[in-house]
Amino acid sequence: MQALRGRDFLSLADISTPELNALLQLAADLKQGACTATSQKVLGLLFSKASTRTRVSFSVAMYQLGGQVIDLNPNVTQVGRGEPIPDTARVLDRYLDILAIRTFHQADILEFARYARIPVINALTDLEHPCQILADLLTVQECFGRLAGVTVTYLGDGNNVAHSLLLGCALVGANIRVATPASYVPAAAIVEQARSLATGKSEVTITTDAITAVKGSQVLYTDVWASMGARSRERGTKPSLSHRFK
Repeated sequence: MQALRGRDFLSLADISTPELNALLQLAADLKQGACTATSQKVLGLLFSKASTRTRVSFSVAMYQLGGQVIDLNPNVTQVGRGEPIPDTARVLDRYLDILAIRTFHQADILEFARYARIPVINALTDLEHPCQILADLLTVQECFGRLAGVTVTYLGDGNNVAHSLLLGCALVGANIRVATPASYVPAAAIVEQARSLATGKSEVTITTDAITAVKGSQVLYTDVWASMGARSRERGTKPSLSHRFK
């Protein structure tokens, strides 16, 4: 874990298999007892998208670890008025110890991380949702006692959650199948990354056949067709779905 101290967490592709396993072990250990490792530390939540579970889980975790939380709603900060990201990042890192960002564009969070001298955590972008997958992998590990060799099948839109699930499963050696309608497939670059990470450890399968995909699976994972916080025009443009995905 020492190697992760002070680092950003923007994508699961940024960490190694041993580092991911160490994070999951730490999470399991923290569930067993109290810890005040973040005493006197301050976490800033800069969320441009609506959030219930992520916001509450980040806040509760920080308080239980002995730290404090500041809600930096873009509507009541200069971010909402168009202040450049470099300026905002440089100001926030003078007051905060950690910054969790939930926004639309992955490029924005990468820019925050470039200019902020404190750790930046991806609490969701349109491209990835890495913290969600940390929680889900821990759940799978608790259910099966392992992750390597477990077959996980995702059914739905090849969105940010699917992207992070692909990367996370590849890292820990779980077989991952993503079944989507043809127009909903995950980003090719993410699939390529996952296959590179999975070499010799697990299988990465992308398919449009949901029925075949679920056969032999140990975990079924689904998600909404219009992501939380999606713009209204995006929510209204989803095509009719194959009955196999309803």
